[in-house]
Amino acid sequence: MADFARATAWLAGFVLGLPLLGLALMVVALGWRRGWVFSFWFLVLMVLAFVVALIPLAVLRVPTHWIRALIAAVIVYGIALVVPLTHAMARYPIHVLRCGGLPLVATDFAAARSYRLPGDDSYSVTPLDSAIFCTEAEAQAERYHRAPI
Repeated sequence: MADFARATAWLAGFVLGLPLLGLALMVVALGWRRGWVFSFWFLVLMVLAFVVALIPLAVLRVPTHWIRALIAAVIVYGIALVVPLTHAMARYPIHVLRCGGLPLVATDFAAARSYRLPGDDSYSVTPLDSAIFCTEAEAQAERYHRAPI
């Protein structure tokens, strides 16, 4: 049981601690007024990921605690990349790195097919978002239009 507790502490660091540092940077980049929606959903996603990651953590038999926790975190992150309602939030940090800044966030919810720019007042990432683009040209090529401000 002590081994599982140590591995759980490492898992908390990987699944909760590291993403919270990124969340702090996100709130600084977006400002609290626009960043709180993203922060709320991101925290919900991280807590759910931690709870789900306890399952592979309990099953894995790796002697080193931090490697065991890292494998469990990677498994859960891989799952979050393809599950509806979590894929946009899980892919967002990847797109921030790929685009070299804040990307456009698009949604198909209620057949809107619209996107929001980083400077818009309504800019945020929610579980209902379906696509992320680096440029407006990419979004328009996929037949998305800019959301009314």
